[in-house]
Amino acid sequence: MRFPIFTSIVFTLTTHSATAYRPWNSTIPESFNEECRKVLSTEIDCPYFLRREWVDDGYYLKGERAEAYCSSSCRSSLGQYSGDLTAACVNEDIWGENTGPQAALDFSMSLLAAQMILCVADEEGPCLEALYKRERDLCSECGLKVAYLSAMFEFKKPLNISSKQFMCLQENCAKEPGTNTTFGLLSSKSLIVTVSREMALDNPATVSGSGSDNDEDKQSGANNSSTMATNDDFKVDLLKAIKDVKIVGKFAFDQEIEIPEDFSISVRGVGDIKLPLKKAQAVKIITQARQAPFGKGSDTIVDTSVRKTWELDPEQFTIGGDEWSDYLKELCELVAQKMGIKTPVHAELYKMLLYEKDAMFKAHTDTEKIPDMFGTLVVSLPSKHKGGEVVLEHCGEEVIYESSKSQASCAAWYSDVHHEVLPVASGYRWVLTYNLAIGQSSPRTFDAFSEAKLRPLSECVKGWLAQEQKDRKTPYACHVLDHEYTQANISQKSLKGADMTRFMALQQALEGYPVTIYLALLEREEIGMVDFAEPEMQAFYPLSLALSRTIDTYPDPFKGYHPSLYSVDETVCRLKTLRDLQGETVTDELVVTENCILDPSAFKGVKSEKAYEFSGNSGTTATHWYRRGTIVIVPHDSVAGLLSQLDDRFCYSSPEMQIKYIVHLCSQPDVQDHLISTMAGLVENAMPKLETNPDLMKDKSVLSKVVKIALQHKRYQIVEDILAKFYKMLPSDLFIWLRQWVIEPDDDDKTLDNFNKLKKGVLPTDALPTRGPILEWTRQTLQNLLDGDGPTEVTADDALPVVDSALYFESKIAFLKEFVVPLFEKFPLAPGFRFMTLARVMALIEEDKLPRQEGMDLYRTMAGSLIESQDFASLQHPRTIHEQSEKRKLPPWLTSKMWAQRWLGNAITDNDMRDFFSGLLKASTKSGNVSGQFMSKITKQLGRFSEASFQLTWLPFLRSTIPLLEDESISLSTSTYKKFFSAVTRGILDNFLGPEPREPWTWALAGVPCDCSDCERVSAFLRHHTKMSEEYPMNKPRRTHVQQVLEKAGVGCSIQTRSDTSPYPLVVTKTSRPQGVKLGAWKKRRDQVLEEFDQIQPHHLKKLLGKEYKAIEQLRTGQKDQENLSQGPQTGEKRGIDE
Repeated sequence: MRFPIFTSIVFTLTTHSATAYRPWNSTIPESFNEECRKVLSTEIDCPYFLRREWVDDGYYLKGERAEAYCSSSCRSSLGQYSGDLTAACVNEDIWGENTGPQAALDFSMSLLAAQMILCVADEEGPCLEALYKRERDLCSECGLKVAYLSAMFEFKKPLNISSKQFMCLQENCAKEPGTNTTFGLLSSKSLIVTVSREMALDNPATVSGSGSDNDEDKQSGANNSSTMATNDDFKVDLLKAIKDVKIVGKFAFDQEIEIPEDFSISVRGVGDIKLPLKKAQAVKIITQARQAPFGKGSDTIVDTSVRKTWELDPEQFTIGGDEWSDYLKELCELVAQKMGIKTPVHAELYKMLLYEKDAMFKAHTDTEKIPDMFGTLVVSLPSKHKGGEVVLEHCGEEVIYESSKSQASCAAWYSDVHHEVLPVASGYRWVLTYNLAIGQSSPRTFDAFSEAKLRPLSECVKGWLAQEQKDRKTPYACHVLDHEYTQANISQKSLKGADMTRFMALQQALEGYPVTIYLALLEREEIGMVDFAEPEMQAFYPLSLALSRTIDTYPDPFKGYHPSLYSVDETVCRLKTLRDLQGETVTDELVVTENCILDPSAFKGVKSEKAYEFSGNSGTTATHWYRRGTIVIVPHDSVAGLLSQLDDRFCYSSPEMQIKYIVHLCSQPDVQDHLISTMAGLVENAMPKLETNPDLMKDKSVLSKVVKIALQHKRYQIVEDILAKFYKMLPSDLFIWLRQWVIEPDDDDKTLDNFNKLKKGVLPTDALPTRGPILEWTRQTLQNLLDGDGPTEVTADDALPVVDSALYFESKIAFLKEFVVPLFEKFPLAPGFRFMTLARVMALIEEDKLPRQEGMDLYRTMAGSLIESQDFASLQHPRTIHEQSEKRKLPPWLTSKMWAQRWLGNAITDNDMRDFFSGLLKASTKSGNVSGQFMSKITKQLGRFSEASFQLTWLPFLRSTIPLLEDESISLSTSTYKKFFSAVTRGILDNFLGPEPREPWTWALAGVPCDCSDCERVSAFLRHHTKMSEEYPMNKPRRTHVQQVLEKAGVGCSIQTRSDTSPYPLVVTKTSRPQGVKLGAWKKRRDQVLEEFDQIQPHHLKKLLGKEYKAIEQLRTGQKDQENLSQGPQTGEKRGIDE
């Protein structure tokens, strides 16, 4: 653990000419009592005095000035003055601004605290100067003294640390717990008061003292004492109750193991490795390995001053032995037991690492590289070595894993645990690293807590909820978690160690209470000014500005310093992501107040992200972001208020996400009433914003669902408001549904009552249109569409209202033939509209809303027309349209999203084709076999189908046809269907899968599609038959350009940036040969084909495929052969930080 240096400012003090100094140099009010006036007039035997503000600004003393200020006479005089001032002026408002009776104590303690920390020293000299100059670490005598004083007096610099953090530090440093707790510093009754206040935050039930804020009894020398009652502040009590939950499991552990007797390992290019590893084979392994990189921002960097390790990918070595697989499962069970995880754990092989002499890896955390990953498992294989200890630290606790002490051992830890691999002194440290993950299908389980253990939590929340909503000082509570989480992984499933234990305790304690528990990523944003007073930075700042105007990469003026803000102008706390306990995202970017955070020191010691804006002579503005995972407890009556607190600084902040989420919950059976109230509150709060900017509600069906739910739950006012204000945003099918809702009751009075509940929103106050005009308007609208006076394009969304219009006419079939069929024929290039029209007609037949015989006749006629005119090879899946929109060159006025929207309305999915085929099977007769007509047309056009259509539409369609045939009692042995199934299967195998490519033999790759000089050099390297790696020194824009071109071209190579020379060179290394890329892509397609066919019962597949079944069996055999080899990450994936 090292001391984080933020600044090292040495300042010039103006000394007083006399040896005595009067701290209070303002006018003393006549109203003060005589004793207080006398003390304020007293001089101290110090050359000058300093208050705590100067310490917090980063100042320290040295040389003669330190000797003068830190003399014994000055210390004694200042201590006497502090005690006298506190006793005499305790009841006086010495600042004159209603600062209260504690003002005198605060002022005297400010003087005393500053003198104590500025003068703290060890045998070698002053501590502050030594710490700022990095001559001491935090576990030295100086470090512990400064840490203690910083915690006691709440200094911001040089170390921002709470009392609890200091106690953790003290326990984990090399000193005995409790030793030198006060470090022989001045004993003062005032200090006791301060310590009591500090400890009250962490342990409110055990604070000793008089219970009086001003402690007058103590100042007068009284010896009596009493015990204070439990602090009744909700936040303090709840925080204590949460922290008191007993934790199950460790954040890290290590254990000696015995490798199975039949274990073997073989490295490509080396052969079988004999255990234990000897130097000769270790050297050979290194010839096949590469220097392990590490992640830094978006770059993957090789820098041996940070990480010096050799690594091999899983495909470069093979683990043998029948027992290893079962043994690895046993290790996973051990991990679950030691770390307190009540869910099956699995391990995925990641790397082989080899540490030779001086190899190391500086402090870091691991990247979560696979879904549901929570930690890292390291298996140390037999290899004699010294050094290479792994030092793991979390929340002030430290674990040291010494692999050198055992022939074989293992260790595991959570991904966010900071750890460092110390240099290897001799020999070779040889390890396998695994990514640890929780099974995706396995729910997290936990032992039930006893009622007695849960009572402090439930009683605390019970008292909170008993208050009226408007009276709660804390409207909702945020408990910050111990482990680190990201916006992507904050969920119940990802909770680690102590966080999971405390979360489960809260969930069990609050079961049945009117609260909702969420998980969130809490962000604190601070905006302010950075101080350039530091000498090194003052000298470097002008240079950095000059360089920034001429080159893209220039030395960071803050590198190694990370300056803090000397003034914070704005602070904002927000919930970046809010998720429910099922992992569903409720919303993003909600603003919350700091008052809702239980622990006021939650962000102390948290590493921040920073952004700086240089602004000439006016200084530098900096923004710091601190992020922590958090549990959010919200009373039901406050959920709508919380979800409405959008951050209006984001122009994209829309209420749609949270309304959609609540609507989904309200759509479930037996919905609780508080959710209906939350929905109504959310919509009411969102209305002003939506009226101003309706486009914030992208999904127009959301408000439609709100209307339906509100009507079902008798929330008529919200229905009226939506219909009146947002009628233009509502889909037409809502009004069809509203009509049905109005006329549904058999009782005329109830029908009229339903209508009265709606009419203010949907009708003008003068009249209700008659039935005749409505029907005539419908006919005329559809006629206009046929005559070309209406829209020139139709989509799938138009099908339902057009077909359903027939339901309002006496002769429904006649209406369909007169208006709908001509529309169907008029738009042959609108497949989405045509397929959906047929689907809706069949649905109405099945619902007995159309006469069955006439309806089926009409369906066959329309379906036959579609099959005859439709080019099935031209149908496009929505995913294909999205991909084309990104690649297509468009005019400036047309965005890719706009282009995609024009075509998505007529996209066709495998589900659309399944529904169409289902309708054909139901409608087919001997004389009108439309299903046979369809299969014949598809068989003829198979040769023109694209790879994408086979992948996205026809492969999943084929699987879905078997249940349809069974539903219609059609035998799978029927010749027509066997031929169709075999033909489509052969089309998939020939046109989508294709023949298996040959094994690679050359390292020549295709060049990149760019003719700039940098890319030309890279292309020449790529085309070379034997070159494997090459470096290109260039500035950042050029590096970025080359990297983007390579990634877009999909070239099989890794891209890294070295930082040990300037300018940073881009290192391009070939990782796969052209044939290898083709072979990998083919195997991926093969696996997808088999995944679909594996969902079909084998006996069904044999019946339908006949001879073609052998081709599927051959593919499956090849896949099994491949699975026997070690599996590794896909080429080109971003490297994470491993062990």
